Amino acid sequence: MLNIGRFLLAVILAIILGVPVLSHAQRVIVDISDPEADDRGPGYYGYPANPVFKPGVFDLIRFQVVDEGKYVAFKFTFKDLGGNPWGGPNGFSLQSIHVYVRTTQTGLPSRTDTLGLNIVFHPLFAWHFAIIIVPGWEEKVVPEGQRSGIYYYGRSIVQDDVLRIIIEGDTIIARVDKDILIDVENIASWTIVVAIASYDGFGPNRVRPVGPTGGEWVLNGTRYATPEQRTKIAKAIAAGIEPRVLDLTTYSPQYKGVDVATQYRWLDSFNVDLNLMAMIPPVELKPVTITAVTTETKTEIKTETLPVTTAITQINWPISIVLLIVGLIVGAIVVRFIFR
Repeated sequence: MLNIGRFLLAVILAIILGVPVLSHAQRVIVDISDPEADDRGPGYYGYPANPVFKPGVFDLIRFQVVDEGKYVAFKFTFKDLGGNPWGGPNGFSLQSIHVYVRTTQTGLPSRTDTLGLNIVFHPLFAWHFAIIIVPGWEEKVVPEGQRSGIYYYGRSIVQDDVLRIIIEGDTIIARVDKDILIDVENIASWTIVVAIASYDGFGPNRVRPVGPTGGEWVLNGTRYATPEQRTKIAKAIAAGIEPRVLDLTTYSPQYKGVDVATQYRWLDSFNVDLNLMAMIPPVELKPVTITAVTTETKTEIKTETLPVTTAITQINWPISIVLLIVGLIVGAIVVRFIFR
């Protein structure tokens, strides 16, 4: 009986010692899969002609937000990161990742514009802060320089110890210190838009421009276009309102990702005649029919079925097992000391 008592006491001590490991587990708050091969912007864009732009380098296939205790990690997985052909200090060269976040806090100043993407946001998606993730040359934050940074209304924070960029395979991770973020206790209720552009250190706002027929270093605005789309995008380029986005996803109370058709429709919502950039998400006017007899108004309502995102807790099992063993040993020693 004494041996059984010692064993049970050792197990209890081991569990107590293992609690700190579990309390520091990573928690996945947002986990969105994005469709493959939707890296065509509004549906008809193509990559620049230079072979450095491998198929899939602008194709976002997964987006995650992970609570790591002291940090919040924003993770972006591409079909093919494309390596680091130009030696970007952050470990990549080709992508420009824009993350626009609207928190749950009210009364904060917000913005509906973007930093060089030629798209705007619906007022309900107006952002409180933005994270711009780029290859990382020079010392100043984009677009003035070429460093990653965080933008708040009227100020910016350049990449340093509070914003770190990490590469894991085809995934780019932006790890942000919670001390410089707001509303981190309500991440699950944030509205987040992720836009993928092509990085161009010499382009307007460090974003690669779109051309009517493309080129070695220019996005092809008509690679998959119909004749009608060719005319529309040519006019948009001439007016300077063509979207400079190749892939897009969003997380919000209304959307848990967007399908291919929705992305194409949103990015193609610019209006050349009114000189309006594409709005994310667009304002959609519902058709209304009025009958002369009853003056009854019938409104067509469109609903969308959205995938559900589930928060998942990730536990570092190897470390937990090691600490469990250590706890058993310590427990046995303590019990032996107590009962000797």
